[in-house]
Amino acid sequence: MKVDTLILAGAPVENDLSKYSPAAHEAFIKINDRPMVEYVIKAVVNAKMTEKTAVVGPQKNIRENINYKTDLIVDVGDSLIQNIQRGLNELSSQKNILLISSDIPLITADIIDEFINLCSRWDADIYYPIVSRENSNAKYPDMERTYVRLHEGTFTGGNMVIISPEVLSDIMELLKKAIRWRKKPLKLSRLLGVKILLKLLIGNLSLKEIEKRVKKLTGCKGRGLIMEHHEIGFDVDKPSDLVLMRKEFI
Repeated sequence: MKVDTLILAGAPVENDLSKYSPAAHEAFIKINDRPMVEYVIKAVVNAKMTEKTAVVGPQKNIRENINYKTDLIVDVGDSLIQNIQRGLNELSSQKNILLISSDIPLITADIIDEFINLCSRWDADIYYPIVSRENSNAKYPDMERTYVRLHEGTFTGGNMVIISPEVLSDIMELLKKAIRWRKKPLKLSRLLGVKILLKLLIGNLSLKEIEKRVKKLTGCKGRGLIMEHHEIGFDVDKPSDLVLMRKEFI
């Protein structure tokens, strides 16, 4: 399976990160004198399993400050959902789409290829990677992540997803809520119902149960995939993350 890619680089700097960078968008916060999004673009364009690539973000900044060329540059909209919609319209792809955030500078081409190859083993409409607490903490034990305790273990979510373009329009309203609550597992679980919420609270909710409930709610077949790479779950969304990454890339 090969995929087209949509890199989301339109999020404004709205939190304490503004004290560490004058950039208007998170994607252009610099790490080792390079915009954060450039690390993601490099990984995507060097991956063997990716084809056409679009970046949604401030066009002028992308053209003037990014050293890696992509197929499309789509100007930023007013919201994450609008950015996704704009990017999909420009890509006009019949392939599965890799949606990936611009704030995961540790990501590599090999990890992206591994994720895509793993997805190709399963028949699904949506593929989502998760990383165990043990793997997430292996290199950066002091980093704060959002974890969910499931039957299979305790996990943090990845910052990319592969999705069939045919199903995106059908689940857009659900996607809006999922994005809004992605850092709040209890709120997110409410989308799946009271039974799911209760099982989550006692740590007895399994991946298969989540997949079945998503199928019932949306008609889409979802697949949660456990991966070992902490790089997938490490997004730079607070000053402590940025400070650590600036030390990492010295």
